[in-house]
Amino acid sequence: MILKFEDYINEFKLLLYGVFLYLDLDIEIVKVLFFLMLLDTFLGIIKAIVLTNTFSFKLLVLGFVSKLAILLIPVALALMSKGLNYDFKWFVTVIIDLLIVSDGISIFSNVIAIKTKNEVENFDALTIVLKSSRNMLINFFNNLLKSINSK
Repeated sequence: MILKFEDYINEFKLLLYGVFLYLDLDIEIVKVLFFLMLLDTFLGIIKAIVLTNTFSFKLLVLGFVSKLAILLIPVALALMSKGLNYDFKWFVTVIIDLLIVSDGISIFSNVIAIKTKNEVENFDALTIVLKSSRNMLINFFNNLLKSINSK
């Protein structure tokens, strides 16, 4: 008997909920982010078809996997928080909120492009968020190391 992915969907959901519960992440906010990512992907497909851009299943899968990889950012921050015994919950929440805003901007851009049948320059808020988050973490850890070395 060969089991399919559909046979494990409930176990996968349970695993994800368990991870989010362990990391003390708000599951409802993560659901909102995931839904916005799905909506953005769907609208991106429609935009590609309307603007007669090259569309392939491979591009779709790569885009979706990259969007799911974005969910690893708050998870990694929460794991760092747990491992270092610091309270990064506010920072994790801010990152998730910024990711939600970034996907919202992308959705608006896709809708405008579909309506006008012209490509709209998308504001890349995600890259700005990721770079600024990385810089904040580097500064935090540099300050932490300086305070440890001074003692």
